[in-house]
Amino acid sequence: MFKRIRRNQIRSGMFIHAIEGSWFSHPFMKAGFLLTEADDVDALRTSRADAVVIDTARGLDVEPPPQAARETAETDAAAPESAPPEPERAVADAAETPEAVAVPIHAPGPTPPAAETAEGPCSLAEEFGRASRIAENAKLVMTELYDQARLGRIVEADTLVPLVDEIAASIARNQSALTSILRLKSKDEYTYVHSVAVAALMINLGREIGGFDRDTLRDAGVAGLLHDIGKMAMPPEVLGKPGDLTHAEYTIMKLHPERGHSLLTRSRDVPEMALDVCLHHHEKVNGTGYPKRLKGGQITLFARMGAACDVYDALTSNRPYKEAWVPNMALKTMFGSRGHFDSDILTAFIRSVGIYPVGTVVRLRSDHLAVVTDINPADLTRPVVRMFFSIPKRAAIAPQDVNLLVEADGDAIVSSENPEDWGLEGWEGRWATIAA
Repeated sequence: MFKRIRRNQIRSGMFIHAIEGSWFSHPFMKAGFLLTEADDVDALRTSRADAVVIDTARGLDVEPPPQAARETAETDAAAPESAPPEPERAVADAAETPEAVAVPIHAPGPTPPAAETAEGPCSLAEEFGRASRIAENAKLVMTELYDQARLGRIVEADTLVPLVDEIAASIARNQSALTSILRLKSKDEYTYVHSVAVAALMINLGREIGGFDRDTLRDAGVAGLLHDIGKMAMPPEVLGKPGDLTHAEYTIMKLHPERGHSLLTRSRDVPEMALDVCLHHHEKVNGTGYPKRLKGGQITLFARMGAACDVYDALTSNRPYKEAWVPNMALKTMFGSRGHFDSDILTAFIRSVGIYPVGTVVRLRSDHLAVVTDINPADLTRPVVRMFFSIPKRAAIAPQDVNLLVEADGDAIVSSENPEDWGLEGWEGRWATIAA
């Protein structure tokens, strides 16, 4: 039984199902654990978390008042002693799940910005059409912007605000529809759409972390749109090279943050955050990044966020020199790249997109292909999926929704799959049909 309690009611032996409030309001990278350490009890009691949700089926309940405690003791005096609750095994179980990422699998609900769209949350199917139109408009806007930048013309950053507001509104209605569409970009449109995807991921990550007002999230979106503007100053033969770059070519490409920063400093109405993210989104927390080899806290929060969003979208996109990785393989690689990313930011990022992000094609234990249509914050390894293909019959089936957390009947994800490996050509069109 889940119960929402105040911080001062916390005691050792409780199973912490969720911690409410901004992700930075408490020192815990995860929920879903048995509270046993006195230091952890004190840390939760003195944190700025709004409240805590406990699971009384897996740990202790709130301590009853003295009179109630005496009555309970008298009633249960003759009852056999029950076994103590098992220690939390969610992280260990996740590590044993095929292709699972060994990160905390519970995510408390994100804190929305103070002001958003008047429309409330909606389903993937309801948002998909609007998100598709936003994506198409964004391609046009960014193509024109990058063409102007290629000619050395200054950026009018205020002209990007309406697009950022559309992106933010879409994410507020459904956090996954737009990002899943943008992940399906082709090799030819990567340069333009990548920046739109990073903008959407930045806003989504900011909502997951929580505590940011609308203007700050708007600046984060603008920063995402402009973070790679310096690539327009790179030689086309290097930028679009289909093979590996030589050492000399890579040295040239590493100049793009500074070139972009130079252009933006000459432009108008560019947020300071956008200047910072443009210059520092390739820095690494261990000090091995570029261009300034900044380390740890020398890198701002939003530059660290930009680094995670940039690399994730790059790994999961088709590019001139490589095919896209499946999302959870990209997340595993990023999580294993110790020293590259801020671990707290990366964990929040994984919470924001899910271990199996919406739009991921997965193979189920029941020998079906399915596409992920929603994530389950309580367990990121068991999302909501829509089965659409029978593997034994090698044929499409009538779509069937299954929540792997509560109604799987033993079914589970075995692996992520590339749709093209199953002859599902034109996945973007198929995905739109299945999502609807």
